[in-house]
Amino acid sequence: MHKINLSQLDLNLLLVLSALLQERNVTKAGERMGLSQSATSHALGRLRQVFDDPLLTRSAKGMVLTPRAQQLLEPLQTILLDIEQLIKPKTFEPKTAQGTIQIAASDYATVVILPKVLKQISDKAPDLNLECHHWGPDTLDALTNGVIDLALGLLNLPQASQLQLQTLFVEDFVSVVRADHPITQTDFTVESYVAWSHILITITNTSVTAIPKSPISHVDTVLSGLGVKRRIMLKLPHFLAAPMIVQHTDLILTLPRRIAMLFAQHANLAILEPPIQLGTYNYMQIWHERLDGDPLHIWLRELIASQTQQL
Repeated sequence: MHKINLSQLDLNLLLVLSALLQERNVTKAGERMGLSQSATSHALGRLRQVFDDPLLTRSAKGMVLTPRAQQLLEPLQTILLDIEQLIKPKTFEPKTAQGTIQIAASDYATVVILPKVLKQISDKAPDLNLECHHWGPDTLDALTNGVIDLALGLLNLPQASQLQLQTLFVEDFVSVVRADHPITQTDFTVESYVAWSHILITITNTSVTAIPKSPISHVDTVLSGLGVKRRIMLKLPHFLAAPMIVQHTDLILTLPRRIAMLFAQHANLAILEPPIQLGTYNYMQIWHERLDGDPLHIWLRELIASQTQQL
């Protein structure tokens, strides 16, 4: 029994075989493939060696297929179609998308970013699910290891990182107080700012090096540079309880502008521009390079980017 040596077979040779079997003419098959007659004849010779069969033989009416060649017609077309589908870029149809995307995000991201994004997902990809995880010291490893597909946050990536990032928007800081707070009736100065007690939002299980511009200590660093210090009466590990506490106390909360604006829509709060320069930071989405070309993840990242432009 003749043993097929697959190393002798390549895709181009299969394409020539298909043309030969359909045209049953070396010259016409060569023209179809953009090959010379001699090159096509040479390819036919190689194919005869591979299959240990003449494949095409001469007759009074021209070239005819051998029984072995007849057997190859249908499976060859199936194989070539399968290869074409394999190589062709995957098409993505949101309506038929299924599965669960794993996202790392703080409660800031889940409150500010996800509502608009989830509305679009519900409309356009109703069978797609999201699962959110806390942003923590292991987030970068989780992205690298494939446990997390996408992270929403801010960080400095090492130069050799395999992680990719896209800036979604630039964020800055404001202060919020209850709407009838006495401080709203006076000039908001550094002196009045530090005269009242404050709330500080910390971020659970997050290292400062992972989020270098986190408001965990940023305000106090700026105040220290001015030679003043505030009293932090309350520390919270998340944002969500803060507006209710601020609404019923004299405490001042300094936090990112976008979440402050959301809080002000649902609680009786006043938004004040801080009397100190707190700067800005880029809020990003981060993913591993292995997901760069995946149609589902490209679609989701583009959706997140488009929705955050409206924030």
